[in-house]
Amino acid sequence: MSDATPEKTCAGCVPEALDPVLSRFTREAGASVSAVYLPSPDGQVLHLAVLSGVSWQIATPWAQVALEATTPVSDAVRERRLVWIGDQEELARRYPQLALVLPHPFTMAAAPITTGPTAWGGLVLHWPATHPPVLDCDEQDAITGVCDHLGLILQQAVSSGGAVSPGSEPRILPVPLTCAAGPDEAQAAVGFAERLPDGCCALDPDGRVTFITTSAADLLGVGRPDLLGVRPWEALPWLDNPVAEDRYRAAVLSRQPTSFTSRRPPDHWLSFHLYPDTSGISVRIVPVSSADLLAPPRLVHPAPAAGPVRAPALYHLMHLAAALTEAVGVRDVVDRVADQILPACGAQALALLAAEEGRLRIIGYRGYTGELMDRFDNEPLTSDTPAVRVLTTGVPSFFATFTDLKEAYPPAVLQDDMAAWAFLPLITSGRPVGSLVLAYDRPRSFPADERAVVISAAGLIAQALDRARLYDAKHRLARNLQAGLLPRT
Repeated sequence: MSDATPEKTCAGCVPEALDPVLSRFTREAGASVSAVYLPSPDGQVLHLAVLSGVSWQIATPWAQVALEATTPVSDAVRERRLVWIGDQEELARRYPQLALVLPHPFTMAAAPITTGPTAWGGLVLHWPATHPPVLDCDEQDAITGVCDHLGLILQQAVSSGGAVSPGSEPRILPVPLTCAAGPDEAQAAVGFAERLPDGCCALDPDGRVTFITTSAADLLGVGRPDLLGVRPWEALPWLDNPVAEDRYRAAVLSRQPTSFTSRRPPDHWLSFHLYPDTSGISVRIVPVSSADLLAPPRLVHPAPAAGPVRAPALYHLMHLAAALTEAVGVRDVVDRVADQILPACGAQALALLAAEEGRLRIIGYRGYTGELMDRFDNEPLTSDTPAVRVLTTGVPSFFATFTDLKEAYPPAVLQDDMAAWAFLPLITSGRPVGSLVLAYDRPRSFPADERAVVISAAGLIAQALDRARLYDAKHRLARNLQAGLLPRT
């Protein structure tokens, strides 16, 4: 039963009785973000109708999702099943395009909202990365229960004479206050913040400055009135850069502390430390001597810094995604992959392999010699090598050193003078099409966010390679038909 009797709704309206149910479940489940999607009148598109825990500005790219698209919520609604994503690597393997635009650690679930044969829409939930990668039975039952509850509310609304459908923008649920403060307490809090060294400010869920200390405004070089109520990157052009945006989104979506360093012209370096929760982000601003100082000594608990290659890697991979949409044949795919993936991942060599007639053929490479590639060409798919195993199992392999590779494959012999390797399966629509090998001239630890990025890239490459091989096959068929059917003279 719903918490309130649904009112009659018109087209483009959603029953407000959804709000308390969704808010309470989100809070009890410990989720950081929740969203309800409703189908368009023709049932071909899912529209974001209710949103909690994240700003509309961040959610805008996912305001509309085609029902036939490969996304968690569309898969959940179309196939009427719970979709669970336990970590970044799983997201990258199953939804590489989504992982490229959401390269942040979190877990998520998508579930259909149904009553009997009727599918009303879908529920999406995000948890911080601290959530276990496996969804336990109690959580699964709770998600199924709340979806049934939401379905009944929507069904009752329609039975009451309403026509439930999404509006042009979702309804944003208010953030519950963790604690309330009276005027005296609020003024004491301001005094406390003003006495702290360096500077600090607070951002609301939309990223707007709701509070800033005098010292923080001085460090930013802008008066307090010019910052209150606006987003920092809108008031400070030098802060409108990919690194700052990436760290802000990471804090909002992962709910984990993070940091970055930026230069205020002409030569003032500032370190920003972001501490997020559901109500917004607390920011510490500390002057540093250079961009290389990641943990300012005056911070007792500095927020972890982003990986040094994260933003440039995402920049290259977005270019890769755009370039692959224009690639035609296999050779074109190989060239575009090599041009973008090596600088994106910091690798010194790569090999692209395709499964053909029970063997793994090398169809392109960069940074390796042709003689070396000939030794690995035409490996049977029954052989036990890293490139074959990742293809047959679909599980990526990362080896930080040759010792690690040797432990996993005792017969391995160092032949390429490299020190670390990533072996990635190329899988599209659940079907293996090849393998990607990345090699590094120095040992490499492969942190989780870097693994997610390269796995996402492998998913994009697999799709492009599959299209390119089909194009080449059709092109060869056309040439053969022309050769056989056209007159000899």
